[in-house]
Amino acid sequence: MKKRNLAAAGLAAVMLAVCGIAMQASAANIVVNDNRTQQNDESSTEVQTDAESTAAENTAAESTEAESTAAENTVAIEENFDVKGWLYENSIGDTLYFVTVKNNSQTTVSVSGNATAKDSAGAVLGAADLSIDIIGPGEETIGYFYFDDVSGAAKVDYQLSCNEDIYYEPVLGNLEVEKSLNETNVTITVTNNGDINAEFVEAYAFFMDANDNIIKYDNEYVIDNDSQIKPGASLSTQLNCYDTYDHVEIYLTGRSDGSSTPVSESILSEDFSSVGYLYETSVGDSLYFLVVTNNSSEACSLKGNAVARDASGKAVGAGDLTLDILGPGETSIGYFYFDKVFDIDTVDYQLFGSDSYYEPVLKDLSAEVTINDEDVVVAVTNNGANPAQFLEAYVLFFDADNNLVWYESGYLTDDDSELKPGATLSEQAGVNSEFDHAEVYFRGRYYE
Repeated sequence: MKKRNLAAAGLAAVMLAVCGIAMQASAANIVVNDNRTQQNDESSTEVQTDAESTAAENTAAESTEAESTAAENTVAIEENFDVKGWLYENSIGDTLYFVTVKNNSQTTVSVSGNATAKDSAGAVLGAADLSIDIIGPGEETIGYFYFDDVSGAAKVDYQLSCNEDIYYEPVLGNLEVEKSLNETNVTITVTNNGDINAEFVEAYAFFMDANDNIIKYDNEYVIDNDSQIKPGASLSTQLNCYDTYDHVEIYLTGRSDGSSTPVSESILSEDFSSVGYLYETSVGDSLYFLVVTNNSSEACSLKGNAVARDASGKAVGAGDLTLDILGPGETSIGYFYFDKVFDIDTVDYQLFGSDSYYEPVLKDLSAEVTINDEDVVVAVTNNGANPAQFLEAYVLFFDADNNLVWYESGYLTDDDSELKPGATLSEQAGVNSEFDHAEVYFRGRYYE
């Protein structure tokens, strides 16, 4: 196995941090740093023993040797890799240190790293690891050190190493990113221009101020129902920021096992039909409900990917949809959710089908729908042999022009989250808008 050191800004000597209620150095080359704010009087008086003196000497020697090695490796890093880091503390008191790595060499490698977070006085606050599966020549990607429950970090000392004995194939160089900046998000479309599947592609968006400091970040997978972007395929996602930002930087992670699968054609053909309804909430979010009917003889699960566009055609948001199972002859409903996106003019979507772990149940249901002036009551009976699990009813309320003006949803299940064979359950859906007619759709599944 071949390993090389990767250069990193702030490369530091290897350190061993030990913490606990009580700890005694039992070896000459271990130094214990106690950073607790409260200590008893006895422990506040230090007596240096011969072993402790030797430990201090050994640590200093190791530190000098490591710093010398780091200086030597910095040259190799500058020649072969560009490395950049950002320190970020989240809202729950954890610290992340993001590292971007650009491979300027002609060698494909994986990357691993180890880091310590320190406060302004140099005290060690935490330690973390980093792993990047694959990065090919000319590619740039991102990883991060995650310091759980660590706040107040002033700097991070880290070291990276790369391994030339790799399992995966690089794909980031095959991916093209189109981004559309909006007030509260950046909407991106990723296209695979290569000839192998791009697997587990994940997008990271860093929303920066004018000084290149991270205000917020967001990350989302950009994958189809097989966790891939197939050759020639394009998929979209929406990455959100609710604070004012100056600019955005986008980075991808991903890998491939070298396989190649033909682009899955959208299933919207003679075997499947669909109709969509756009709805904008009172808080400025939008949903695009999609009613899908399976006209084929096969059951399948469905995944959808959609881009929302304004009247000019600009991409203003993106979303995904999932239906666990849809049997032959069944009709069900799902929706794309566009967070803080409004004034949508059109929604472009694609649906893909795959085998499902579940069995269909909707064909076994019968429903009685009562429409009142201010609500709709839905009573559902399970006429099948299997329980309908996580059965959910969606009631859509329309005006006379068939515009969606309100919706409600609710589960029709017992304490076991089922509608058992022979059982009947009811749900009431209220409405706070005048409506002309209502439609009811169900979602459900069975897994033994």
